[in-house]
Amino acid sequence: MMRRLAILLAGSGAFALVLAVTYNRFFSNILPLATTEPQSLWRFETAFVLTSITWIAAAVAALSAMGLLLFLIRSPHARLDGPED
Repeated sequence: MMRRLAILLAGSGAFALVLAVTYNRFFSNILPLATTEPQSLWRFETAFVLTSITWIAAAVAALSAMGLLLFLIRSPHARLDGPED
């Protein structure tokens, strides 16, 4: 269980980081919807979806980190390299 939580934490954290870097690289000039300047609709929608997925991945990473921490606190003999439950 701990190994699975650690893998989930690492994977979702890395995925959120990659998505955030991608957003900053390709969609950093997207303005808020209330601006009067015309902007490409597909870029705005893609930036919205990318941002949403990034926040979901970051939430999964945070929840798995809390679960891992809780599991470590409650189990006195817990180890990350132990056998699977």
